[in-house]
Amino acid sequence: MSNSSEATLRRRSNRGRRRSAAIGLAALAAFDLLFWWFAVRPIDEREQARREMLQGLSEQVKANTLVVDRLREAAGRVEQAREQGGDLLEGLTFSRQNTFSRLLSEMAEAAEAAGVEIRETNFNSDEIEGAENFGMVSITANLRGAYENLVRFLNLLDRSDQFLIIERLGATPRQDTGGLQVSIRIDAFVRES
Repeated sequence: MSNSSEATLRRRSNRGRRRSAAIGLAALAAFDLLFWWFAVRPIDEREQARREMLQGLSEQVKANTLVVDRLREAAGRVEQAREQGGDLLEGLTFSRQNTFSRLLSEMAEAAEAAGVEIRETNFNSDEIEGAENFGMVSITANLRGAYENLVRFLNLLDRSDQFLIIERLGATPRQDTGGLQVSIRIDAFVRES
């Protein structure tokens, strides 16, 4: 009996140990599951959120890079237009230092080529409001000549390299020679050099 009771006790003891090992393994598995649920899974979720945030930031950087490239291109075009505009203004306007002499010589050359006589001239200089580097010069001149010659004179002034504005033109017939007496006002823009 003692062998059988010892065998029974050993079986029970082995069962108890197995049960204890099974309970320990179950507790360990439960602990691992809880550890994963509360420690590892949030790390994975944070990693996923970080990846999504990095991907979103990367897309924003690409979009903003395109915007910056377009703005740089536009700024380049604006700078090129500014340079071309400055060149155009320099070509179309007179320097304030030699405005009157250049205008008179240009009118004299056109009058001589057209066969028109310049009788008298008056000058007036005005500032342009809001444009501190630019002004306007007005020349009022009295001319004499035949109709065809006066038309040629106006055509030569119109083809001038400088931007001249014929502000006013009045013609009256002359009794003594049959030509025309013309009063003309020409405006020109001047710039500070």
